Amino acid sequence: MPDQKKRIEWVDYVKAFACFLVILGHLIQSLQKSGIDNHQNITDFINWFIYLFHMPLFMCMSGFLFCKSKQTFTWKNYGKFELKKIINLSVPYFTFYLIFLGLNVLFSSSVNEAKGMDELIGIFNNPMAPYWFLYALLSIFIVVPLIEKLCNNNKILTFAIFLVLKIVFIFVQTPVYFINSVMSYGIYFYIGCFIKEEWKVKKPICIIETVLYILASILYYNYRENMNGYFIRAINIVFAIFAILIIVQIFQHIKKSKILDTFKNYTFQIFVMHTIFAAGIRIVLLKLSIDNYLIHFIAGILFSIYVPVLVSIISNKIKFTNFFFYPLKTIEEMRKERKR
Repeated sequence: MPDQKKRIEWVDYVKAFACFLVILGHLIQSLQKSGIDNHQNITDFINWFIYLFHMPLFMCMSGFLFCKSKQTFTWKNYGKFELKKIINLSVPYFTFYLIFLGLNVLFSSSVNEAKGMDELIGIFNNPMAPYWFLYALLSIFIVVPLIEKLCNNNKILTFAIFLVLKIVFIFVQTPVYFINSVMSYGIYFYIGCFIKEEWKVKKPICIIETVLYILASILYYNYRENMNGYFIRAINIVFAIFAILIIVQIFQHIKKSKILDTFKNYTFQIFVMHTIFAAGIRIVLLKLSIDNYLIHFIAGILFSIYVPVLVSIISNKIKFTNFFFYPLKTIEEMRKERKR
């Protein structure tokens, strides 16, 4: 597990909230594809609303932590930094990507979307959900220090470069996923470098901002079909950035959340495992001829969150299994135990 002493409470809460939104979005989509959803007009909006900002929010928190623990990069320590990132992100990426793909192929007759060789090949340049996030995050970790170095660590100039890349991405996408990841999500990652650890924004203002944002989102949702595709992509950037700022402000006011406390320290494990267990419980319920939406929804949420938490707790006791989540940290802990 990451070092508890260095954790920032509101950051953990934001990550837990974003993780919950990922689960909710995937669950809504899976129930729709299964033909279980009887309220698709409502769930369509909820799913669309979630996808306006939830992954940019995840990227922003990664950027915030990157900048907070930042070092001045030389070519030597840049190489060490990147090697650590490659190991720490590649091990869980390949592990859970292949596990999910293998289970999908094994139970191909029961899943919503059977996977094949395209997804296996795509592991290198077109990763499937949700594992694309780890690929994109690694891409950004590789590029951000280089751009900062070229800009002499000027944050404004670095942000401007990512903004330009994002604008270009509105009109042009490449066949290289690495490049697309940096162009699409680099700006959200780097916004994290401008977020203050404590903003003094009063609660009433946060509430007003949230209400206005939701109302604006409803209007946008209802009129977006008449908009140009390029314009929609541009508006999405604005909505994502405002959502990030509002959510950070809100969670900086939250001192305690009993629900989020139950899984806030396991968001990474939940992220890489939730689709496996959500699909599993959905298949079991359908095999038992249970197609009630509420039962599927509640079971999907609980299995997506708390089975990975249970797996993580067990992994903490069987040390070597933690390697698949935190490879370098696990190796270091095992070395210390041997010395004792």
